[in-house]
Amino acid sequence: MNNIIVGIIGGTHGMGSWFAGLMRKENYTVHVCGRKTPLKMDEMAKLCHVIVVAVPISVTAEVIKNVGPLLTPDKLLMDLTSLKKEPVDLMLKSSPAEVIGCHPLFGPNPNELTGQNVILCPARGTKWLSWIKGVLENNKMVVSQTTPEKHDRMMAIVQVLNHLNTISLGMALNATGVSLAELDKFSTPILRTKLDIIEKVFKENPELYADIINQNPDTRKMLDIYENTLSDIRRTIESGSGEKFKEFLEKVAKKLF
Repeated sequence: MNNIIVGIIGGTHGMGSWFAGLMRKENYTVHVCGRKTPLKMDEMAKLCHVIVVAVPISVTAEVIKNVGPLLTPDKLLMDLTSLKKEPVDLMLKSSPAEVIGCHPLFGPNPNELTGQNVILCPARGTKWLSWIKGVLENNKMVVSQTTPEKHDRMMAIVQVLNHLNTISLGMALNATGVSLAELDKFSTPILRTKLDIIEKVFKENPELYADIINQNPDTRKMLDIYENTLSDIRRTIESGSGEKFKEFLEKVAKKLF
């Protein structure tokens, strides 16, 4: 498919900017639309064959509802958000265009694309699926296809549970009252790595992590699992038996690995 024009709403920052760079690398014409760009959403919808929604989760629904009706059945409407069920449902309801949910499982500045995971959730049409899959695989990314429902269930583990652990550690460190400067004198390489991750979550884009956790439909389930796991650990430790705690860890390791 040649002479494709790609329009990215939210293409001035973050993953939208990354996707714009990827499309330009593949020699496609790219237009970006943001709050301060001269090009507006309705103009982009007329110009472009592919429209990509790459705005924060909190405003994704509003943008899809506005741009979806402007597209024709021969075009493609995509999103790059961290959740898929609601955005894909909204794209199907608000637009006659082909629909694909897309989630690159990395940040906007990857050092290397080779081996990076990308999830596609094809929802309507077949014309554009081979195109976007080809673009991603041509850049050596690993592309998997699934349903929006399964994607969100997996993200409850990969993102929600993972980030809850990071946030809990950060809050617990704060509750100790020990400054990071003092802690650094005693820190191990593993702790320093974890502190870098904690700083990223708390400082770089807290809105993103808050939205990922608050809006995933399985967050309550992950909270229950996390709380129950902590209770199990506490009971094992309070039993006073180091052997029991070792057996506890070995049992989990056997299942996981």
